[in-house]
Parts: sequence; C-alpha cells; structure tokens
Amino acid sequence: MTKLFIGMPVYNGERFIAVALDSLSRQNYKDWKLLISDNCSSDATETICKDFAGKDSRISYVRQPENLGATANFKFLLEQADSEYFMWASADDVWDPDFLNICIRNLEKNVHVGMSFSGISNIDSFGRIVREYPTLPWLSGSAGYRTIYRYLKDPEIMGKANLIYSLYRLEICRAAMTASPFEDVWGSDMCFVLAAIARGGIVIDQRVLFQKRIVREDDEPKLVKPINVKKPSRGIFPPEEFPSYFRANLNAVSGTQFFFLTYAVMMFRKLVASMRVW
Repeated sequence: MTKLFIGMPVYNGERFIAVALDSLSRQNYKDWKLLISDNCSSDATETICKDFAGKDSRISYVRQPENLGATANFKFLLEQADSEYFMWASADDVWDPDFLNICIRNLEKNVHVGMSFSGISNIDSFGRIVREYPTLPWLSGSAGYRTIYRYLKDPEIMGKANLIYSLYRLEICRAAMTASPFEDVWGSDMCFVLAAIARGGIVIDQRVLFQKRIVREDDEPKLVKPINVKKPSRGIFPPEEFPSYFRANLNAVSGTQFFFLTYAVMMFRKLVASMRVW
C-alpha cells in the first residue's frame, strides 16, 4: 500500500492541468498515487490526463458520466482513498518538489497532529507571484483552545481557506467530512478546515512550498498585477452569510470541547464587526 493518496478533482482544466501534474510527478517524495476525477469535461482534459497516466503508473484517471458538481467530486475522491495520508490537489496549482516530503516529515515528527501544510503564495495565469500569506503559519498548533481561538479569530481574507489543500491523516480528513461535509455555501471550506483542526491540530511549515493559482480575466502577459491585502482592523465575512456560516462553524466542532468557545468567538466577531472596531 502506498503511503499517500492524492485526489485531483477537475473540470475543463486543459489550460493548467499539465503543469499541475508535472509538478506532482517531480516531487522528491515518491510513495504516492494520484486519482484524477474528471467531472465530465468538454475540453482536452481527458487526453492530457490519459497521457500522464500512460507515462506514470502512479497516476489513474476516471471520467464521471455526468457532472457531479464540485463538492461531490471532492467527496468522491476522499471516498476512494485507502492510504495512511490523503491530500486534495487542484488542477491548476504548483507544488515545490519538497512539498510532500516536508509535509509528511512534519506529520511523522508530530504524531498527534492531523494535518500538515506549508507557506503559500498566489500566482496569476502566467505563474507570477501576486500575493503572499506571511501570517498563515501562525495558525499552527495542536487541537487545543489556543489553536481553535486563533483560527476562529483570523480574518477570512488572510487565507485560511487555503488550508483545505493540506496533507491529512486519512482518518482525520474523514472525521472532518462527517462533522462538516462540503456544501455549496459561503465558508464551507473554512468550516471543514475548522473541523479537521479541532480533531487533529495542524502544523504549517514556514517555507513557501505551494503556489495557489488565481486566474483573472484581466491578467496580462507583460504586466504583473499584485494583490495587496493588509490585515483588516475587523473580521471579514459577508453579513448576510453570517447565520449559515455561524451554524456551520458550530457543526464543525460539534462533539468536541470547542463548541462554547466557537459560539462565543463567532458571536463576539459578529458584534464587533457590526461596530466596525474589530
């Protein structure tokens, strides 16, 4: 049995999927297998994937008979996993050759931690860095009150949704999916991450080993357009989404010791955000 199962959901990913697959194929850590779940693409995705699968026996490809929707495709891949570790891989991202090595090494050094990640930057359509996330490693910690408090308090705009692409112990990822299953609603990814951290904690390496691609219609080949984000003075979430977001956060920690902490922090965030002094 391989140590790591990687699931790659994709729909019409012909533009970048070859770069993503090449990036994973070049990982220094070799004990992995990758399943690509094609959500009934209408472009050249199938041809590209089958070409990679033909060259690397660790890569498998399946085409869904109909489009399941993004969240169902993510769930499908988790259901297929049969290794000690699991990771979702987006079809347009790029990983440093040492990403898997470092993430697995950090889990093996921290046996009570359930998920592992690295520093991250955003790249544009042409692979140029347009945003950094220097504060993301501050969210590292065991499954304790301090870690949960820091995660809940961290403004959503600072990048914590990216932690969904962490490398997980499989049982932690499945427990998080049971507690906080993906839904097509705002903040579902961040609530899933909360469910995983509440059950296993997280270690985030400070080295930037992962590049999350942001594709913008106005990207230009000769002009880099940086995304400049300063930590806001108050929490950022759409006010109209708060009721469902609040319930989803509580569901994420249901059955853990963090329920009342989550209730208190989220209610406080709502109050202070309405006063515009957070």
